[in-house]
Amino acid sequence: MDFFSFDYNPNLRFDMFTGMHLVQFILFIIVLIIFFLVKDKIYNSKYEKYFRYSLASILLINEIILIIIEVGAGEVYLPFHLCAISYLLTIVLLVTNNEKIFIFVFFTGILGGIVSFAIPEFGNGGYDRFRFYEFIIAHSAIIYVPIYYLTTYKYKINFKRFYYALIITNILGFSMLGINLILRTTEFLPDANYMFTMGPPPEVESIFGVFPWHILVFEAVLIVSCYLLYLAGNSYTKKYIK
Repeated sequence: MDFFSFDYNPNLRFDMFTGMHLVQFILFIIVLIIFFLVKDKIYNSKYEKYFRYSLASILLINEIILIIIEVGAGEVYLPFHLCAISYLLTIVLLVTNNEKIFIFVFFTGILGGIVSFAIPEFGNGGYDRFRFYEFIIAHSAIIYVPIYYLTTYKYKINFKRFYYALIITNILGFSMLGINLILRTTEFLPDANYMFTMGPPPEVESIFGVFPWHILVFEAVLIVSCYLLYLAGNSYTKKYIK
């Protein structure tokens, strides 16, 4: 079926800052509204665990279909981008309620999801392709699920947790730099650029610069963004969580 095709339809190609980008953003906002309308009802339901497990199953199936599409097209699929890591951990969080996973996903998921919606990269597939909706589902989940745990489970955000998330993210980033170099050197994946450690997306290269200087800009943006998110989460924690 064309809907599950890896190749995009040139007549319905997704490009940033176009009408289709606006459609994607509108769908994200619709899901956001629904999320805030139902999250407390779900949490107070006796079936809350089954809602979590069902969502985790949907997200896992979503990922499996994406892998099948990419591998079937002869592509190498490795979940090494920060959003992909956050996505898999979000599934684990829904099943386990692990608070340490929440800390990491709260920062990387929310920030990564927002950035991805602003400058999406998913192969130019338009709204006639599964990958268009997979992208919305995946990146909405990594934003909404940690917010759910903050506002319903009352998991706290404090400076220690901000520092913890920042350190882990940096460890992942510099590890990914080494992995990218290995993948390129061995020619297993000559253009490997997981977590964009080898360079920013072309659309924003003029803002972030080129390798290796873009890493310093990324680091500054990461620190500032995580700190702002910490301020928001910590403010909520102090006001609403005992």
